[in-house]
Amino acid sequence: MIGAKRVRGALILVAMIAIFLSFSGTAAVQSQVLEEQRIEILIQNSEFVLTQPRGMQLGLPTVIILRNQDIIQHGFTSPMMVGMFIKGEAEGMTAYGKGIEGFYVNPDKTLVLRFTPERQGRYEFRCDLHPNMKGEVFLMEMSTA
Repeated sequence: MIGAKRVRGALILVAMIAIFLSFSGTAAVQSQVLEEQRIEILIQNSEFVLTQPRGMQLGLPTVIILRNQDIIQHGFTSPMMVGMFIKGEAEGMTAYGKGIEGFYVNPDKTLVLRFTPERQGRYEFRCDLHPNMKGEVFLMEMSTA
């Protein structure tokens, strides 16, 4: 009898630990998603348009969504990308690594860039196909007070 109670008690303890771990794992995934910063840039009439202009925080995973709403192809390049690991996704294709200098976005298509900014500063981005198309982003280090 005592052995059966110990086994049942141990099983209850294991079940409680498993439930705790499943909830804490879910919370960790949710906090990771909340900590990702997203920036959307539209390309309209050969101009970059930030949908919600703001600076980007240094060291946080970042997603830039670039939507080309023009009828011509555009480029996206920036000194911010030099030496940084970056991943670009568009139409089922993915390019990733260091040393990527830029991307092209076809008409009516979307490019998603994923990276973690490493150097603070003010960075210009531009279309290498149309030199007058420019924008800028600010990378800043923020304290976690």
